[in-house]
Order: sequence, then C-alpha cells, then structure tokens
Amino acid sequence: MNCTWAKGQAAPNDVQYFLYIRDSKKKIERECPRYLKDSGTHVGCHLQDLSGLTSYSYFLVNGTSQETGIQFFDSVLLLKEIEQYNPPNNITVYCNESHCFIRWEKPRTRKTQSIREFQYQLDIQRQSNTGSSRNQLIVVSGDSGNKYSFPRLGFRAKHTVKIRTADARKARWGAWSQPAEFGSAEPESSLVHIYLLVVLGTLVCGLTVSCLFKRFLGTHRLFPPIPRIKDKLNDNPQIDHQILWEKFTHDVGKGDKEEVLAVEEVTEAPANA
Repeated sequence: MNCTWAKGQAAPNDVQYFLYIRDSKKKIERECPRYLKDSGTHVGCHLQDLSGLTSYSYFLVNGTSQETGIQFFDSVLLLKEIEQYNPPNNITVYCNESHCFIRWEKPRTRKTQSIREFQYQLDIQRQSNTGSSRNQLIVVSGDSGNKYSFPRLGFRAKHTVKIRTADARKARWGAWSQPAEFGSAEPESSLVHIYLLVVLGTLVCGLTVSCLFKRFLGTHRLFPPIPRIKDKLNDNPQIDHQILWEKFTHDVGKGDKEEVLAVEEVTEAPANA
C-alpha cells in the first residue's frame, strides 16, 4: 500500500514528515518502514506488509522543523474502501470454431476473500495495421467462475484482452493486467480476399448485364419489328369462328317426279331409182 501527501506551500525548507499507523484493536503504533522522498523530503510511504493492519486504522502524518511548528494531519480510514486490488493472475484464452473462452485467477489480497467479493472488467481490443479499435468494456461478476465466453464471429483476427479488479460493492478499479493476445492476422487476410472476390464478381456481373442490355437496345433500333397485317376476322373477338352451313331443303314436288324424254334416231330412206 502507498500513502502519499504533498509539502505545504508555506512549509519551511527544512520540513520533514513522518507517518505513524495505529490499529483500532491492539492499539499498536508503528512508523512507516519505507518512505518515498522528493529532494530528501518524505512525501509518501510504501507498506509492503499489511498483515498488521485492521479494517479501521488510524493514520497520523506529523511534520517537524527547526524554524516553526508544523500542523499535523490525521485520519481514520476503512481499508476496504481505499483498497485497490491487483490485476488477476494467469489470464488464458482458448478459442474453438464457434467460441472463445477467457479464464483467470483472482488476485492476491490482504485477506482471504470469497469470489463474490470481486468484480472484473474486461477490455477486448482488435489489433490491425491501422491501430487498435476499442470495444465497450465488459463487467463480469466474481461468482461467474472467473471466466467469460463469447461467440468467435468477428474475433478471428488478432485481439488483446486486459482485465482489472474491483470490490463487488464499489467500482474502485485497480490497475490493468498485461494484455493477453489471441487470434491471428491470417484469417483476417483470407476474409479480406473473400470480400474482394465477392465485390469483383458483383462488378463483373453488373458490367455484363449492362453490356447485354445496351446490345439489345442497339439491335432493337437497327432492326425494328415488321408491322403485322391486321386480320379483322381473327382479331375480332366478337366473331364466332364457326362456318355456318346452310341447311339443304328439298323443293316440294320436284324431287318426286321427273319427266323422261325418249329420243330416237331416224335415218332417211334412200330414193328409188
């Protein structure tokens, strides 16, 4: 844990600060074991071992100077409210044909806590030649089993994922983890080739249809269709295409009687000599 403070504007040049910590239960007071300095002046304290701290602890920053008195600063702090967790450990990514699975281990904390005490934030970015594109941050609860899965569609290209941790009750996020890479650039290039082929094929089909249409219009103008002679009989739908046969009727009295004439050839007799 790091505790930091700033030198007062009216503080003399020889001012020096000291930090004292006292727990609320055992009333044991200890001084900062490792100070952070700026030009020889203490401006912070680094605590590597937090085992002696309780939930509520009393912090006192006291200043000394040979020229004048220095106002002290003290405060009672709830460590759970100010604690920022380390990033998760052992981040791994596994992808199959349909999904990608991200797994991690909960971070090391001052005290042992259940998985429900944590929440995680994932930052998945797609890497390309033009840079990285940031997606929406994903929040995962601690009781999800320290894992997250999503469809692989759109994630075949090279990606990176970073994870950070916070308390489940307060979103006081800690530092990001180192980015873990997954995917590769090869599938992305193959998809680009497929897209180019589809676009090229569409353009070729469009040009072919356009040429055929223009050729049809040119042929229609050079050889216009010959007008057809109008057939009044066949073109008139009102005329019934039927041949009307006149009914044959016999005249009364003519079919039953016929006059027969007999013709006889007569030869003229020769004259007597």
